[in-house]
Amino acid sequence: MQLGNIALDGAQGSGLLVSAAAVAALYFAARSSEGRSRALFTGLTILGLAAGTIYWVGMLAPNVEVAINVLKALTALTATACVFYEGDRARRHRPLAERWKKFVGITLGVTAILLYFNGFRGIYVKLWHRHDQYHYYFGAKYFRELGYDGLYKCTVVAQDELGKVTETIDGRKVTIDMSAEARSKDRKIRDLSGDNLLIPATYAVEHPEECKARFTESRWSQFKRDIDFFRFSCATEKDYWEGMQKDHGYNPPPVWTATGHLVASLHDASLGFMQILAAIDEVYLLGMFVGIFWAFGWRVFSVAAILWGCQASAANSWTIGAFLRQDWLFWFVMAGCFARKRFFKLAGAAMVYSALLRVFPGLAVVGWLVVAGAYLVKHRRMRRDHVQALIGGTLAAIVLIGGSVALIGRDSYKQFVSRIELHDKIPLTNHMGLRVLVGHRMECLIPGFPGCEAKASGRMKFVKDESARDPFEKWGNMRNERYARYKPLAYAFILATFALFVAVVRRIKSLWLAQALGQIWIILLSQLTSYYYAFVIIAAPATRVRRDLEVWLFGFATLTQFIWLSFGYYDDRHAVLTLLTLVLANFLILSFAPKRWFQRRGAAAEPKAPVKPA
Repeated sequence: MQLGNIALDGAQGSGLLVSAAAVAALYFAARSSEGRSRALFTGLTILGLAAGTIYWVGMLAPNVEVAINVLKALTALTATACVFYEGDRARRHRPLAERWKKFVGITLGVTAILLYFNGFRGIYVKLWHRHDQYHYYFGAKYFRELGYDGLYKCTVVAQDELGKVTETIDGRKVTIDMSAEARSKDRKIRDLSGDNLLIPATYAVEHPEECKARFTESRWSQFKRDIDFFRFSCATEKDYWEGMQKDHGYNPPPVWTATGHLVASLHDASLGFMQILAAIDEVYLLGMFVGIFWAFGWRVFSVAAILWGCQASAANSWTIGAFLRQDWLFWFVMAGCFARKRFFKLAGAAMVYSALLRVFPGLAVVGWLVVAGAYLVKHRRMRRDHVQALIGGTLAAIVLIGGSVALIGRDSYKQFVSRIELHDKIPLTNHMGLRVLVGHRMECLIPGFPGCEAKASGRMKFVKDESARDPFEKWGNMRNERYARYKPLAYAFILATFALFVAVVRRIKSLWLAQALGQIWIILLSQLTSYYYAFVIIAAPATRVRRDLEVWLFGFATLTQFIWLSFGYYDDRHAVLTLLTLVLANFLILSFAPKRWFQRRGAAAEPKAPVKPA
């Protein structure tokens, strides 16, 4: 049996036909029944269709990742269909019962959350992300010694001193000559203290004093024990281990470093402790959704879960099983939740904490500032809510910044600024933001466009050079050069957006709604790796005021999956995802613009009315 491009054997073809026939039988049984029997058969039809879809997509997809992506798109499409069906029933004066809407909405939301975790299939070995935790565990625990530039070099020096080590892994003895690995002429590490390009690892071996001088003897011994554990966690994956030192280092702000340092210092590196660290993020995510349900109700919870779980930009593969990678998102979302419940001091503190954990969430404060500024201009005084948010944010900043300075050193902020200035100049293929749109040749996304099938296009497909010192060096230079040429266009777009934003948001009174619309400034003013685009979840609360936006958010999630599956190269893929997210952000703003903006000339103008908080 042939299904599109997929060939099915006899058993698979028969199984698929039987599954379809069973669902059809349940459907016709529901149509011919009444009362409770009809409700029962309808429920069984939905469950059968869902179970069959999940099963057969998993069976027929080429791998787990593709299957999950398809299921995410189908979940978002199902949510879209449910919204249309609900509207149709309302127009026919046969509205759906609230309990059914709540049941289906929460079910779809929970399904999307489970899909975010891949249905707990294909998650990292032993439930922790070794690559990510290597950076964040060592970077936080040993920040006073390593700073932002010492991790890779000191890893190599520690391996060289460890020499040949034998340990028992999964019941068998494994021997690794770490000194030989450290001294291999083929091994490269990224030069975090220089130009951020790859250099021979032997440089670190030849200058061990650059690392050891930073440590006391006891701390150096502890560092080596932790390195030994991480190396043996990749006992049969030497390339995976050495690939860790080719990444772009440890880059969190001092406030995150202070928190991470306290937690990471509780125990030496071990499997159990790494799994505990990985579980902290799951607690944060659970708390985030509990907060949304508490502040906005079941419907916004469902929208948020479907949007977050089904969109492709912030897929779980980047950060699942990591160490404190969702804390910023929790506090960012809780800022809106606290504002909705009128705990404005907590809202201000949560927003500041989120910003100090990752910097970019603070850009959404532009929405708050416009609302507060408009009130100040109109009334010549600050609104009490805004004063409370300011007080909460100020107190949080004093405590958090002061605590981080006391814990990890006065020069930590200076180091962070220097590191970020360097890091920001190095484009990555999974970067997203306005700079990506300007620096990437977007016209090359059109098949057959002249000049796009050669190195001059600057696309990863043609420019990546495995024989170079750094395969992506030329690609990054070309993207930076293009952005430098067209930077004035980016500035003009930012100014035009600001004018639009002020014109719309000054009419809004709710800080949480202004925050939802303010996410556009994260896109325009920062260049982020794609997994941080989980911030789009903050758009869901806007549906509390404009329920018609639900369909657009679900459609956005569906399209991101289509883009993810359609574009094979990361730079093309993330450029298109950026464009789509920017379109969504602008659409959200225009959705709250005065209706008279869209009326034809001569049509009666509606009276000016501010958007009231829900």
